Amino acid sequence: MCLQVFLVPAVANKVGAERLSRVAGLRVEKRHGEFHISVDGGCSCSLMSDNADWNAPTWDLDPKVLDGLARALRLLAEEAGGFELQALWIGDEPQTRSHSSLSKVVSDLQQNRLRNRHVYVVGKSAA
Repeated sequence: MCLQVFLVPAVANKVGAERLSRVAGLRVEKRHGEFHISVDGGCSCSLMSDNADWNAPTWDLDPKVLDGLARALRLLAEEAGGFELQALWIGDEPQTRSHSSLSKVVSDLQQNRLRNRHVYVVGKSAA
């Protein structure tokens, strides 16, 4: 199984994958309107720490990627009117969804408490 971390901008085509990649210091690929995030261009498993447990309620991400992800979130909030953020195993469906402030999502991320099988919605809904 593979982790997928992806962002869906609220307003399409305001920020490109290349720019998000530069800002985050991570690989960002646009697929069907979604930005998929990784360290190496593969699945998002490269974002996880060695201690990550895919059954845990929150993801244990490598601390080295947290600031870059936070910068990407801020950019989408500022220039694309918001975003939806999901981190889940390929094939899993989100179980919960919340409208959150950017500061709440960034706080969860920086404290390494990004929720598993959850959709964070910041700003305008992308869907």
